[in-house]
Amino acid sequence: MISFSQVSFTYRGDWLQRVHALSQTTFAVPSGASYGFLGANGAGKSTCIKILLGLLQGHRGDIRLFGKPLGDVHLRRRLGYLPEQPFFYDNLAVGEYLVYLARLSGIGHGELQAACDRVCQLLDLGDLRKRKLRSFSKGMRQRFALAQAIIHQPDLLILDEPFSGLDPLWRARFKEVMDLERKRGATLFFSTHILSDVEDLCDHYAVIDHGVVLEQGRLGDLLGSAPLVLVGSGTPPDQARMLADGTWSIEFNDAERASRLASLPAGSSIVRLERHRIALEDYFVSRVRAFHAAGKHLAGASLRERQ
Repeated sequence: MISFSQVSFTYRGDWLQRVHALSQTTFAVPSGASYGFLGANGAGKSTCIKILLGLLQGHRGDIRLFGKPLGDVHLRRRLGYLPEQPFFYDNLAVGEYLVYLARLSGIGHGELQAACDRVCQLLDLGDLRKRKLRSFSKGMRQRFALAQAIIHQPDLLILDEPFSGLDPLWRARFKEVMDLERKRGATLFFSTHILSDVEDLCDHYAVIDHGVVLEQGRLGDLLGSAPLVLVGSGTPPDQARMLADGTWSIEFNDAERASRLASLPAGSSIVRLERHRIALEDYFVSRVRAFHAAGKHLAGASLRERQ
């Protein structure tokens, strides 16, 4: 659905200095995926999205949308977009604004009412149709922003920090709506720096920092790479760690599983065997710190591609 290949982008910052926002950025979003684009503030997430949508010009490298080069305006009807800082005409009411945006998205007159009813129900906007946007709080605006992004049931939903300004209740509702959109068949691509959102929603991910994609792949492969933890009782094997309750534990990877179990000493018994849970936040922090410790450019061998 989306592919970036060796994409670079610079712009003039303060005192006309060149800011290198993207540097040889490469990643791909498979069709049907829920793709989390991870990075700290200023990492390059929004820059990638704005270039993809044609809001920024002047990049180098190749970008494909639905397998086609950028520039085909007809592809935009297949997109839904929630910007990080959405702007709305405050003098318009919710109902008339949704109709206007639905028509811009290509929805015919006979389908307008059903489309508006659907998103109003999903995002609890039904009683607010006559309210003008100027009276909305940050969280209410975010609900409207998601409604306009999904009203035409796009094939690709691009969300830039979609949970900004939401309370816990509405964060949960947004996740439910995003899950419904994916079940409908949409591909989700959203940027965030909140790691728990990626764990809840995504099956693919990429980590970007200072315009460089450090890693990408399947989230399940990353979580599945964590070591196994065997907790036992009785005679401990070599290198086992004794626990406070008198049991012991030992860690090993999947490749060692059969040999480790076969070599348990006589008199030992297995209490449980489970996979150590990766704390995605800790992993993300360590990955970014390792990048900075390596300097501006990572050696090719240190970049892990999980395709």
